[in-house]
Order: sequence, then structure tokens, then C-alpha cells
Amino acid sequence: MVPGEVDLSAARNIAVASTSPYTFPYGRPLSPWISGLSETDFTLSSGYDANLASSVAASASRMLLDAVQSTAYFTVLSPEVTDAYMTLSKVGENTFAMLKSKGMQALLSSTISYMDVDEQVVGRDVKTFVTEDVDPNPDDDIVNIKSYEKVTSREYFLVQKATLTLTYTVSDLSSGAILLSRSFTGKEDQETKIGVRTYDAGAPGGYRDERRYTSGYAPSFKPMFEKILRSFSATISKQLAPSWQTKRLTLMSNKPKLEAAKDAYKLAERGSYEAAYRQFFSLYEMNGHIASGYNAALLLEAMGRFAEAVDLMNDVYNRSGSRQAYAALLDMQEAKSQSEKAQRQISGESALDGQGVMMMQYVVME
Repeated sequence: MVPGEVDLSAARNIAVASTSPYTFPYGRPLSPWISGLSETDFTLSSGYDANLASSVAASASRMLLDAVQSTAYFTVLSPEVTDAYMTLSKVGENTFAMLKSKGMQALLSSTISYMDVDEQVVGRDVKTFVTEDVDPNPDDDIVNIKSYEKVTSREYFLVQKATLTLTYTVSDLSSGAILLSRSFTGKEDQETKIGVRTYDAGAPGGYRDERRYTSGYAPSFKPMFEKILRSFSATISKQLAPSWQTKRLTLMSNKPKLEAAKDAYKLAERGSYEAAYRQFFSLYEMNGHIASGYNAALLLEAMGRFAEAVDLMNDVYNRSGSRQAYAALLDMQEAKSQSEKAQRQISGESALDGQGVMMMQYVVME
């Protein structure tokens, strides 16, 4: 287990309200027609629609609800029910008191505090190497053949950009105090090929335009915002509750080489941690083999036996003075502390020290 942001063990019954949408300051943020197409015959309507802000807010609500529920740590009151209570505050009702009467201990509210969209078409020249007469003249018998790089076509891309800031807050329903408040900002870009202009001396105007994107409307911005929101989800879950994390532990190499230790390394490689620990520990006790003692301590940590791991690694360090053992000892002491906090948080006995916990899974590597 590794730390989350705060200890919410006293707020495990949580009401989740719907996310408040962003309001663009000047109404519609984009023109109905996309800029950058004036040099072509292509036309394209904007991918923005008037319902975008409310639709993205609804997606944020679902993401936050999923993030809270995925922890399996909270009892959750859904946004639909929470919003009904929140609405009553407009007619003078005490929302917090009503939610408390339903057994809730905390309220998770959220808002999209910033949102921006941009779209334009850009043209990019495509160059190829050609071999041709650079000065064709039917009245001139001289042929001047050269190979050179030439602009043969121009591709047109719709470039869309989306930016969003989401802020969420967890409030205590009894005191009104803010237990946790965090903001996330994300950006997403995407390109869509609109068409190609091929330069052809035989065509009218010296070129031919071919449209590749068939719709008259640009792609919606909503999937871009949903991708941004999904990128926040895992971090939010870890901030709110204990969660598992994988940590990779690398065994100390067999130096000085001890033939009897080979089987222990093979057992560890196969994932037989208990059997590998017993062999490494036996070799350490019998031969004082530092690598074996170090590896035995790592395997104890991997099996969650932190107190034993710390004691053994401390002995290895005192015998050897190894910097590697000292660094591992510090890591183990931290892991032991976090594990103890995790268990207190899960049991509801966690000290109110402003820290939460995340659980740790270990992978041992030779």
C-alpha cells in the first residue's frame, strides 16, 4: 500500500453530486465555419455544438462516480439522488443535514472550471524528387534534365484542440470543512485529413483538389474531452482511497558466487517466494553470504512481512556496510510505515494525520 492524499476513513459514506458545467464567457467560442479553407473549394462546419459544455459535464459526473466506486472503499449515493437534495437548498432546506439524515458523511462536488476549444485547417506541402526538363521549350532542341525536390501536392488537415480543467472537492457534512480539493488540467489534440491538392499543369488552374473527408461537419470535440477525463480517473481513485501499486524488487547478484544459491535464485524467478526465502536465509545464516541475506529480506518484503524484512536487512547492512543494503533498508522502513497506515485506514482506526494509504504489490526480479 502507498499513500493517497488524505485519510477519508471517517467519510466512507459519500454523496456524489453532478459536475457543474463550464460557461463560455462570450457565448459560442467558435465560428460555425472553420478557418483555413479559403484557398480551397472545401467547406466544413464546426465540430462544436451548443450542448458540448453540458455533455462534457455529464461525462465528468460519470467518470467521478466510477472513480469512487472502483475503490470498493465507499458507500456511494449517486448523483441523481444527491442532486435532488442539492436542489432543495434553493428553497431554504439544509442540504448537508438532509444528506446526513440518510447516513452520508461527506459530499463530493465538482466543477469544470475551464474549457477551451480550437479548430483550423492547415495545409502542408508534400515534396518528392522528380526528374524532368526544367526548361521545356518546343522551339529549343536543348533538353535540360535535372533531378530535384519539387512540391507535387498539398495536404489539408483539420487540427482540433481541447483543453479542460476539472476541480473536485470532498466536504465533511458535519463540520462543512473541506477534506480534499484537487484540480486537474488536460489537453488533447487530433488531426483529420480533409483533402489533397495535386499540382497538375494540365488541370484547370494547374491543380486538382480531392476531398478525403466526406462529412460536412468536423468531428465532435466530445470524444477528446472524454479522453482527457479518463486520464484523470486512476489518479483520483488513488487520492481518495487505499489502492494497490506494483513495486519491482531486484535481487542482489550472486557475488561472491555461491553455487548453493543457484537453486534459490531459480525458485525466486518462478515466483516461489517462500521456498526461495528459506533457502536464501539458510545460506546467510550458515555462510554469512551477504547477497543471500539481502535477497531473503527482499522476499520477506514481497510477502508483506515488513517487520521481519526490516530486521533482516538491518542485520545485513550492519554486517556488510553495503550502500545497496542501506538504500533497501530505508525503502523497507517506508513500506512498513505505509502498510501500517493502510491497515488503520481500512479498519477505520487511522490517525488523523492528513495522509491516506495505497497498497503495494511486489514483483521480484533477478
